[in-house]
Amino acid sequence: MFTLAAFAESIDPAAAWANIAGVADPHLTVSGDDILVPELDQIVYLAAAIDQTVASQVRFRSPSLLEDGFEQYLVQLASGLTFGSPPQVEDYSKNPIQLRRVEALQMQVLSNPGAASVHYGLVGLADGALVKAEGRIRTVRCTAAITLSAVAWVNGALTFPTSLRAGRYAVVGMSARSANLVAARLVFPGLAWRPGVPALNDEAEYDYPLFRMGNCGVMGEFDHSSPPTVDLLGVTDTSEEIFLDLVYMG
Repeated sequence: MFTLAAFAESIDPAAAWANIAGVADPHLTVSGDDILVPELDQIVYLAAAIDQTVASQVRFRSPSLLEDGFEQYLVQLASGLTFGSPPQVEDYSKNPIQLRRVEALQMQVLSNPGAASVHYGLVGLADGALVKAEGRIRTVRCTAAITLSAVAWVNGALTFPTSLRAGRYAVVGMSARSANLVAARLVFPGLAWRPGVPALNDEAEYDYPLFRMGNCGVMGEFDHSSPPTVDLLGVTDTSEEIFLDLVYMG
């Protein structure tokens, strides 16, 4: 099991390290620049999309990360408001970074855009290494008509192209696409956590392999009559595609 937290803020760091605010979140505790680490206290992936007018850097910090004497730096950064193809992801899914529950996790950026620019950071949190899910996997294309709002999660319904076969399903992968989408995550009925992925911009782009065809494990389960909804984080758009990799459980 994993969940997705996000940082986002329009800011000009002016060539100095600056904190990026946590995105308000109904399932996590966020206070200004701090996201408090939940029960899922291990980092399985990090990603950032920032202004890179001048060579830029991103790092994540918390009291436990600083015990080794330095912050966690990212090597791969997306340039601009959205991710590349595939998304620039720092993948720790097989060897997660251990944090401490309830400690404050922060994102810091060093950039110099010359004017305020939106900087995004994504943090995948889990209770351990992600274990590949097996089974007969099929992919369904869903659509959404959600009006995105900069630096905020917006929830909405998924529309399936046809009625699902009666029964229960496991979601074992996800791909989200729209012109200005940054990230997407699923909200399952009765499940506290909201697993999610960095987004793509169109059909010509391809996903980071971790997020497809069982590689990230079981993201959640649902009954055919109570499908998940979706949280979206992005700049501006009103039409999205969400592909779900499903295993029918009977």
